[in-house]
Amino acid sequence: MLGNGFTRKKVGSLTLGEKLKKVRADYHVNLAEVARETGIRREHLEYLENGEYTKLPADVYVRGFLRSYARFLGVDANGLLRLYERERSIAKNLGKEPEKHPSAVVRRPRRFSAFVVTPRIVVGAVVAVAVLGIASYLYREYRMFVSEPYLVLLEPKNGETVKNDECSVVGKTDRDAKLFLNNEPALVGETGEFRERIRLQSGVNTVTIKVVNRFGKERTETVSVVAEYAIPQAEPVAESSPLPPVSPKLILSTSEEKPVSILIRVEGKEIYRGELAKGETKEFDCEKGCTVDSNSGRGTLASWNGGEIKPLSEKAGTVIGVPFEIEEQENVE
Repeated sequence: MLGNGFTRKKVGSLTLGEKLKKVRADYHVNLAEVARETGIRREHLEYLENGEYTKLPADVYVRGFLRSYARFLGVDANGLLRLYERERSIAKNLGKEPEKHPSAVVRRPRRFSAFVVTPRIVVGAVVAVAVLGIASYLYREYRMFVSEPYLVLLEPKNGETVKNDECSVVGKTDRDAKLFLNNEPALVGETGEFRERIRLQSGVNTVTIKVVNRFGKERTETVSVVAEYAIPQAEPVAESSPLPPVSPKLILSTSEEKPVSILIRVEGKEIYRGELAKGETKEFDCEKGCTVDSNSGRGTLASWNGGEIKPLSEKAGTVIGVPFEIEEQENVE
């Protein structure tokens, strides 16, 4: 029994600091971890758990500490706030706590809580990247559809002068575009670069570079190149001496299974008499022409002076004096 007439009773409930310590111990975390995750200074956490409220900042900051601490521990923040207010009220009534002016409180730097990666965040990030990629692809396709293809010509420069009969055409375009140099197709590299050489005539040359994308859009650039080089003079062709005349030839063969008899005359004189078997050919030089006798006009085949092979006659029987004459040609100077 106290002198003021009141009986002191021991309260079995935990104080705010004891409750904070107990919950923290149940989670097996220390004050350093709590400070890192909540952004509350460690000494302020120690003051809360030890009930040293006079060492804490103004109430508005302490209530913020308690809400962050409760959120980290997973307990009811309102319950902690009620405990804090009750204990502060008791301390003030007992005259153990002086009033604090808010201006005396030093503001703590704001810190951010740790970022936790969850499956939902991962899926959202993947979907966002996919959507961004599709949008980028569609935008690029749209630009290619409505605009001319890309073309940058590095060589040759317009009005450039070269000292030979060739020049390089170097530039860059869309990698899937078709390239034409003076209407002739040329190759485009995997990254859109191109490098070709074209022939030039002596004097001013016009070089036209055209690119066509897969949507049929065209872009053309034209430059002038001056080629200055000496054209080699053609050497005069020496007059060739006339070839000696070739004697006309008569070539005979046969289509008959049995040998045929033939007789060759030149100017009425006999030069050959004999037989001609199938698969056999005989040649005769006839400078002045000749005549042929055969016992098978249709079966005896003749080629005169490199001409077509034909039978001596359409008749199957004997033919006599089939002529082969030299055609006279006029001399052309």
